Amino acid sequence: MGRKNLIWLGGLVLANLLVLAGIAQVWFGPNEAREGARNRDLLALPQAKPLRGAEPLESYQVVVAKDLFSPDRSGAAMAAGPKGASLEDGVLLGTIIVGDEKAVLIGQKGAKGKQEIQVLRQGEQWRGFRLVEITKDEVVFQGAEGKRNLSFPRPKFGEPQ
Repeated sequence: MGRKNLIWLGGLVLANLLVLAGIAQVWFGPNEAREGARNRDLLALPQAKPLRGAEPLESYQVVVAKDLFSPDRSGAAMAAGPKGASLEDGVLLGTIIVGDEKAVLIGQKGAKGKQEIQVLRQGEQWRGFRLVEITKDEVVFQGAEGKRNLSFPRPKFGEPQ
């Protein structure tokens, strides 16, 4: 073996010893380094903002009612909803209860497929009534005349359920 080979061999042995010393320091080193790594894993996740704003759904009614590219599109007349509509015109189509999140699907009486469907959450206003309570079978509205219930329509005798 030549002198050059011995220098290279010595350098490789020294490099391996340094790598082993680094591994031993990490493996058997002070506990503070390991505690810091554990604490980083326990950091709290950031809270997400709600996806919806606080505006009632009626303010977006013009988006559904008029063509998006219509030049005569105006929101003032359409956002108010149909005139003379009352709570009795609504049909409870479904309730959604997932944890603390509650919503209802309400449609207007009419032919299937041509009903106007709205999604309401607890506390929102609809046709002059405020949605107070949502259960799996019915919803309760509070208005000027007092509390009103809206429940699922019952099938007529002889109709399939």
